[in-house]
Amino acid sequence: MKILPAITAFLAAIFLTACQTTTVESASSAPTKKLTRGTSIYVVTPADGSYGGKQYTGSGVAVSSAFEAALSRYADSVIVGERQGSTAEAVAAAKEKKCAYAIIPKITRWEDRATEWSGIRDKMELFVKVVRVEDGAEMASAEVKGKSAWATFGGDHPEDLLKAPVQEFVSSLF
Repeated sequence: MKILPAITAFLAAIFLTACQTTTVESASSAPTKKLTRGTSIYVVTPADGSYGGKQYTGSGVAVSSAFEAALSRYADSVIVGERQGSTAEAVAAAKEKKCAYAIIPKITRWEDRATEWSGIRDKMELFVKVVRVEDGAEMASAEVKGKSAWATFGGDHPEDLLKAPVQEFVSSLF
């Protein structure tokens, strides 16, 4: 009889940890100088991610929204822009909006897998550049990654993996 509560607690712990997301953020280069708080920051909306021939519509908007939310703690204003073809185009668009910095993310991996039955994790990877608009100097660049737990019970998607690693990267800039 006393073993039943212990088994129940053990199973509950397994179920709760299996549903949690694992996130990893690894910076490729530390900021050459910390960004100034209270400025305007331009965030480029990246092209939507794809995997195995499937295009994930809205994934680019999810990425720019994650950066907008994370940056709003540090900036006076965060302006989310359209897709830009090159860094120079992104900097020109940011300059037009009178922003001090441009955040230029690119989705390099976006895998929405059926983890609940396959055990294959959802994955999200971004390459991000931070550019000072005034002179076009690259302030930092990073790979931002996230992957789901190996056992989930549905509901996980790559966009659910964005918040923690994006916030961690953004906080490293200030």
